[in-house]
Order: sequence, then C-alpha cells, then structure tokens
Amino acid sequence: MRTVSQPEFRFPVTGLPRFFPADRGNAPVPTPAGWRSGSDGYGAWAEEPGSGMRFRLVPGGTYQMGLSTAELDAARRIDPEPNLAVAELTPVLSVNVGPVLLAERPITVGQARHYGVTSETGRDHCPAMLTRAEARAAAEALGGRLPTEAEWETACRAGTSTLFCWGSDIPDSLDLERWLAWDPDGHRNRWGFGGLFFGEWCSDGYRPSHDPAGPVSPGVHVIKGGGAQYWPWQDGEWVWCLPAMRMPSTDLFADGRCAARLAVDL
Repeated sequence: MRTVSQPEFRFPVTGLPRFFPADRGNAPVPTPAGWRSGSDGYGAWAEEPGSGMRFRLVPGGTYQMGLSTAELDAARRIDPEPNLAVAELTPVLSVNVGPVLLAERPITVGQARHYGVTSETGRDHCPAMLTRAEARAAAEALGGRLPTEAEWETACRAGTSTLFCWGSDIPDSLDLERWLAWDPDGHRNRWGFGGLFFGEWCSDGYRPSHDPAGPVSPGVHVIKGGGAQYWPWQDGEWVWCLPAMRMPSTDLFADGRCAARLAVDL
C-alpha cells in the first residue's frame, strides 16, 4: 500500500467504573480503572487518559464474516467484473466475537510515541504507519492487543449487512472524502468507528480463504481496509472499502507498514 498525505486536523476486573452501550443493550460494561467514560450520539465510549485514545464497545455475539452472495451481487451492480478475489473472501463464517473495547480510530503518531514507539515520523495527530512489531509493542504498552480479523470486520460492519458500512452504493466524491480523509469530524459508522480505510493490522495469521482448515502462511498476517490509501481512486479501488476485503501482509508496500487499531479485552 502506498502512503497518502493526511490533512491537518489485562486490567483488573474488580472495582471498575462502568459505562453503558447506547442502543446495544442495557447491561453495564466494565471499563479499565482510571479511564474516562461518557456517551454521545454513537453510544458509550471509554478513553485511556494518558494517550487520549478513545474506545468503543464491540458487543459480544455471533456475527457473519466474509463476502456474502448478496454483497457479491451488489458489487457486480457497481462493476460487472469487480476486482475481487472471491475465493479469498469466502466462505461466509459465523464467528463469536467480544465483548471487547476497540479503538474508535487507528493509533496516531503522537499516541504511538506515548506508548514508546518512536520510529514513525509525522504530525502527532496523523495515523501512525507501523510495522507489525511496532503495532504490537504499542498494544502491549497499553495493556491491549491487536484485534482479530473477526473483531475488526464486525466493528466495521457495525450491525449492517450491506456491501459497505454506509450502504451498497458508492456515494459522491464529497461524501467519500468524509469517509476516507483523516478527519476527526469525518464520517463514522453506526457504532462510532472512524478512520476505517487506511489498512490495519489484525492478529490473525493469513489463510488464503476463510476455510478454518486452510493452511496458515508462516509469518504472514491479515490486513483489513485500505481504500484511503488509493484515494483518489483511478479504477476499482472502491473494493478496499468492503468490510469483507482482506489481504496478506506480504502485499503491503516495501516498508511493511500500515495502520493499527488497538483492542482491550473486557
């Protein structure tokens, strides 16, 4: 993936403050001790005070992962021959997820520095492009981890079953900019997750399909998202905004870096 310019702009389980996930049930959710919490139009959030990294709840449950027949049909309505390796995105699986706290946005340069990762250069508020080792080091310093592919895709879908998290059509360029630009006021999905399309590390080893019995490629990991890396699009790069889209880390650009979104277990 090529880098694009970005515009300005296990914790103890006892005695924890709690926050409530709006629109996703009324059961209280533990929040790590000392964190801030609150709610907004997207629901409840929790914030790690040292870095200011804000997290949203991915509710526990069973979800669908992979490219469905309905989604493939929707893609073919956009382009009769979409740039999709369908075998890599199927079969559709039912996966058990969460509950887990997942960062609202990918880790920034400043937040990575706060967690001891200093190799990335750039403005503090821009997304940090990290090697896998750097992403894991930042997660471990937080007391968290990288999300699984199932967690990431579930968070991106945010309860939808459409081709994209915003629907099944490609919006106009101005609307797309608000999904693809690095902008705190840009679009977020129904669960409050934003900055979804910079390409992100997942914890899973890469299989060439969703077949659980398929071989895992040694040293290769799943990357999700990526549509912002190719903006403005020249042809069929919209496929990199599909929640189901995935690729092996060997397909990253030569520096082996991409974004990362951190997860904290409850």
